[in-house]
Amino acid sequence: MRRFLLGAVLALTVAGAASQPGTQPLDLPAITAPALAERYAANARDGSGRQFLALDRTGDGRAVEVVGDLAAADSVIIFVPGTGYGLAQFNDSTAAPGGAARALHARAQTLAPGTKVAVIGWLGYDAPEMTDPGVITTLPAAKGAKALRTLVTALLPKQISLVCHSYGTVVCGEAAPALPVTDIIALGSPGMGVAGAADLRTPARVWTAMSSRDDVFRPGVRLGPIGFGADPNLAAFGARIIDGGDGRHTDYLRPGPTLDRITRIALTGRA
Repeated sequence: MRRFLLGAVLALTVAGAASQPGTQPLDLPAITAPALAERYAANARDGSGRQFLALDRTGDGRAVEVVGDLAAADSVIIFVPGTGYGLAQFNDSTAAPGGAARALHARAQTLAPGTKVAVIGWLGYDAPEMTDPGVITTLPAAKGAKALRTLVTALLPKQISLVCHSYGTVVCGEAAPALPVTDIIALGSPGMGVAGAADLRTPARVWTAMSSRDDVFRPGVRLGPIGFGADPNLAAFGARIIDGGDGRHTDYLRPGPTLDRITRIALTGRA
């Protein structure tokens, strides 16, 4: 009976998660100055001057915002957010896509003046809500990974690094195999969907940070699409562990030494 009930619960959870809206990769322009200027103008009709590479207002909404000169950039940092974000929350904090992109770009300008860098706040997937069945599965992450891979491919041959937060680290884990990025930095990760860093099958350096007051749920197991695999913040996982500071789950990119450390890694591959 216990096995039957467990199987039923798992089946209902997966079915509910699978029924969540799909994520087709957003349409992207050519990464040239004229094409980008045209796209930015089309997406920022409010006169704000903000640079939206892609914008989808259906449902909770999706958006890809660029901070800096993407056409001229040699290095690009992509921030991948976690659960609960849509257009309404896009700028809520430094853990939100817009706020994170601006925080990382500002520090990059200060720490590496003269470096041609752009930062992308990427909400290119339907990030699950905490009340969605999919939030305990890798299913939304797998859909997001497809869209993330499309963006990375469009940006080549630029140097690209990923800064991933919370459930966004699951997305990055799903996208990682053979992805041509230099560094993957996982902040406040519940797991990256695998048992160890080697299972990500990535040429990138993999870094993890967990702050002392981060209460993110880390199940430590994966059963099919349910759960997120081993805790990547343990030495046995095999990632490069960095000091995550003493903030809470959404504090990694607030001004301070943790933000500086993350920015340096994203730019140079060195802590």
